Amino acid sequence: MYFDENTTVLIIEDSLTVRQGLRTMLSMAGITRSDAVSSAAEGRARLKGRRFDVVLCDYNLGDGMDGQELLEALRKTGALPLSTIWIMITGERKYERVVAAAEMAPDDYILKPFNSNLLLTRMNNAHKRKQFLAPAHELLEKGNRSAAINTLQQLAAAAPGTANRIDANRLCAELLVTEGRQGEALHIYQELLESKVIPWAKMGVARIQADQGMQGESSALLKEIIQDAPLYTDAYDLLAQNLIDEGQYAQAVDVLEKAVSISPRNFHRLKSCGTAALRAGDPEKGAQYLQRAVEVGRNNNFFGPEVLIDLLQAYSETGNTQNIDRLQAEISASLADRPEAQFTLLTCKALTALVQQRAEEALAVLKQAADDLLKPFVHFESAQRFLGAVVRLPETLPDPALLEDWTRTITMRFAYSRHELATLQEIARKHPHCSERIEHAYAELQEQSNRAVELTTEGRAAEAGHMLHEMAMRLYNERTGMNACAILLRVREQLRKKNQDVAEYDRMLHEMLDWLPKDNERVQGFLSRLHDQDGDNAKSS
Repeated sequence: MYFDENTTVLIIEDSLTVRQGLRTMLSMAGITRSDAVSSAAEGRARLKGRRFDVVLCDYNLGDGMDGQELLEALRKTGALPLSTIWIMITGERKYERVVAAAEMAPDDYILKPFNSNLLLTRMNNAHKRKQFLAPAHELLEKGNRSAAINTLQQLAAAAPGTANRIDANRLCAELLVTEGRQGEALHIYQELLESKVIPWAKMGVARIQADQGMQGESSALLKEIIQDAPLYTDAYDLLAQNLIDEGQYAQAVDVLEKAVSISPRNFHRLKSCGTAALRAGDPEKGAQYLQRAVEVGRNNNFFGPEVLIDLLQAYSETGNTQNIDRLQAEISASLADRPEAQFTLLTCKALTALVQQRAEEALAVLKQAADDLLKPFVHFESAQRFLGAVVRLPETLPDPALLEDWTRTITMRFAYSRHELATLQEIARKHPHCSERIEHAYAELQEQSNRAVELTTEGRAAEAGHMLHEMAMRLYNERTGMNACAILLRVREQLRKKNQDVAEYDRMLHEMLDWLPKDNERVQGFLSRLHDQDGDNAKSS
């Protein structure tokens, strides 16, 4: 037997009696180093500061997250070591359907009531499956994903049983997706689906389709998953995100409400539902879900200011003045020293002034915030909130051209596609002049982008690159910046082959790569290509 007096176990269970019973079972088997907590929040905090060999978690933890949601949150944030065994304990037989569909499943689960022999047997079986994947886990903990993928492919080919083969393929496919190797991951998922209908494998295909911009195909597959596995909440989440990407916020709310009915205390899902309702023009429903999200998530370490800001906007749009000053103070405290703090706080002050019928003060505050509209730290979500305040200013205020100028600036910076365009138009739907300005600005942006394509097709790539670089540095439009980088890198490569000076192109590339998002896969590819070009040049010299 693997487990002994050195084995560490964390018990997450809201019932004191059950906690004591589990510790007794473990001690009878010689496992004396056990710790116990009564809630998901406590369990998350304990796992953050210490590594455990085994976690025994109850599925129904009462108030707060359930055990499945806790497991998913820990794995998505990387807070749970791959070597840790997670066994779910539940008295609900419906959990068999939950775990069969779960994208992030526990290593095993056990139905109440059970005895110590059954518990130890399940722990040992889970350990054997973990040990099979241990070589890949060790490589991942060292940060070597490529070697881990190769190891998992070898393990899958030599697996002694179906369960081991599926385990290896499942982790391998997940890693391939994170490495941008969607084609290889898709092959694994499709191969698994040929032998058996596995909801999480279908989900993998749907995620890849969504990442590749195939929202229609992804959504059709997700509807199949939901029909076959109606408790698979991740499928609802991705379906809602696909609808949001297509600007269909009201439909996304309908989907998220169904998911919330399955997991009514999931913070991220409540927040997504509330924000989607707010963007769909239903601030009352948005406020209801955002209030619930705040109640559920306030004491968790993933709770941030964004949900509070959206709640403030919902209060502002519904005319709810209760507690709005306290909420604004809480937002100020939660933003701390973030770069976007001043812009966000000014937007919040404008929303507060609007709900309190102080329109001139709101305009003055928005003028201050507008100075930062082209700063790299202002993201699309922040700009949406700013625009939401702008379009609520009464038409009797002077200088309508100023509002239209702000609207144009936001559109030219953030309208990467029809999705962003639809989002901005939805926000501005009650302000005809701003809505019209959004449409014109997007058409101008598309016209300039099309001109760059024409120049490149005509063999004038350098001219196209210069044009897009100037646009990117003036507008801070990420899509334009990435397109400029792609063209300039190609021109740079050609010049290097001819041993011509590339200093000008280096300057332009570094100017854009300094502010483009470093965590974007395309940007990482540009940086890698730039590094490879320099390396090849060093070798040749």
